Amino acid sequence: MKIRYGMATALIALSLGGCATITELQQVAGTAVTPTQAILAANSFDAIESGATAFLSYCKSTPSDSTCSAANRREVIKDTRAGRAARNQIETYIQTSSSIPAAIYNTLVVAVTNLRASPAANYAGAK
Repeated sequence: MKIRYGMATALIALSLGGCATITELQQVAGTAVTPTQAILAANSFDAIESGATAFLSYCKSTPSDSTCSAANRREVIKDTRAGRAARNQIETYIQTSSSIPAAIYNTLVVAVTNLRASPAANYAGAK
């Protein structure tokens, strides 16, 4: 289940996942975040995840490209898996609670930040 809460949220998510820097996504020091903060982070992850998937598909068909090094692929896979797990947990909390644990949110923020800094950020869906 993808998080989709109206056109305004979708537009915000597209702008966050786009070429603009994701300044709104910052780790929090408290114990919980609001569903709105979590939705923005989850939608940002959804946008960058498509770029990660495109990068890995490209590397599968063009393994000789220097950006497709084993280290780069491992990092993209690790961050994508961590982001998916955190996003899925956030979706569960949004359905059952009014607050999301900051640790899960922070995990998602780190995954988005790492993917934005990886070669995957240059592939379809990431911009």
